[in-house]
Amino acid sequence: MDATPIVVTMITVGLTLVFAVAGAAWRVGMRVGTVEEGVNGCDLRLRELRVDVQDQGARLHSDIQGVRTEVKDLRTGVKADIQHVRTEVHDLRSDVKADIQLVRTEVLDLRTEVKADIQLVRTDVRDLRTEVKADFKELRADVKADMQELRADVKADMQEMRADVKADMQELRTEVHADIDDLRSEVRQNNDKLDRILERLPQTVP
Repeated sequence: MDATPIVVTMITVGLTLVFAVAGAAWRVGMRVGTVEEGVNGCDLRLRELRVDVQDQGARLHSDIQGVRTEVKDLRTGVKADIQHVRTEVHDLRSDVKADIQLVRTEVLDLRTEVKADIQLVRTDVRDLRTEVKADFKELRADVKADMQELRADVKADMQEMRADVKADMQELRTEVHADIDDLRSEVRQNNDKLDRILERLPQTVP
């Protein structure tokens, strides 16, 4: 049997494999180069990033230290302000307590004075009531005496007036009777004159 075709086939397959392996190796090399370039670029970028991070870390540390210093100063100031406020509150509380005590003392004194004034007013009212009562009794007695005296005076005046009126009426009656008598006398005289005149007239026969 002829082995040439088999050998040729094997050589062809071998060459194909060699070329395939060589191509793969070349591609792998290219990729490895690309990867190495990428790794180098990444390493450079990492270095730059590390430097940036270090710079930012340093700045951040400095800022943090500054903030801590400010916070510390602020805390110290706040503590001082709080202590000052506590002192003022304590002083104010002491002043308020003293003022309250003074007000209580003044209120107690005022209450005592008011009670004393009320007691004086009550005493004055009782005395005034007693005086008014006595004055009213005296006034009633005086009014009663005055009324009795007035009644007696009026009675005497009425009696005197009645006597005067009676005398005046009697005098008037006397005068009226005298006037009536005079008038009657005058009428009689006039009648007599008239009779004489009639007698002198000639008598006529109807």
